[in-house]
Amino acid sequence: MGTSGQKFDLPQMKEYFEKQIPNIRLLSDMTLSETDFKSLGAKLKSAFSFTERKEGIGDIMICYLVYWVYALIYWNEENGIHDELTDFCAGLPQYQLRHHFQLLLDTFADYNIDKFDYCGNSVEELCSMLIARHAGIPNDEKYQVFELIDDYRNQNVSVDRMVSDIYAHLPYKSQYIFSLLDNDTRQDIIWEIRTIIAEICAGTYSRDELLSRYPHTSVSLIDYCFYWQEGKALLNQAR
Repeated sequence: MGTSGQKFDLPQMKEYFEKQIPNIRLLSDMTLSETDFKSLGAKLKSAFSFTERKEGIGDIMICYLVYWVYALIYWNEENGIHDELTDFCAGLPQYQLRHHFQLLLDTFADYNIDKFDYCGNSVEELCSMLIARHAGIPNDEKYQVFELIDDYRNQNVSVDRMVSDIYAHLPYKSQYIFSLLDNDTRQDIIWEIRTIIAEICAGTYSRDELLSRYPHTSVSLIDYCFYWQEGKALLNQAR
């Protein structure tokens, strides 16, 4: 999707997302540039203002869900993550808050978006975890995270210690995203990435085989892991 020289309204953006969703695993695997994300935010802010923050947003919840995921991916330390949309729920009465989060959960179901079998949490907690999981590790921090995890591949420490140390040293966006997940999920993700790194470095599986072995892992994470390993191999050859 490109907004340069063109104007996209929310119905067009919704249609664009609906076409992409059947072909992706995680929402972060979508093709959505930072420019498109900002354009989406501007359209949503107008729509939310028009609906007086209460009614009429159900039909555009897929756009709002995508916005939330990419807000975690594209924010920066200077501007922070919070804006009118990410703070949309702050002033809502409790019954409207629950309804709002239920609309988001319904959107996952309506579009058959992976919910990772999460259950047993409040509606609000479940939404936060799902949005964080779909955001994953932002592309501009993936290599840093791979390096952190790779450092622990040959260290004789417990899994709990490894996860705790890695979490403490994650780059700022990834650390915030991981803070929205419970400890078991953090551990599962870090251990899975550690295993994928080991398998790629050993040449155990092809890309297609890894995609099949890890169906809940984003395509971009596996691809970036291959790019990272190839870069390390070239660097080692040059030494």
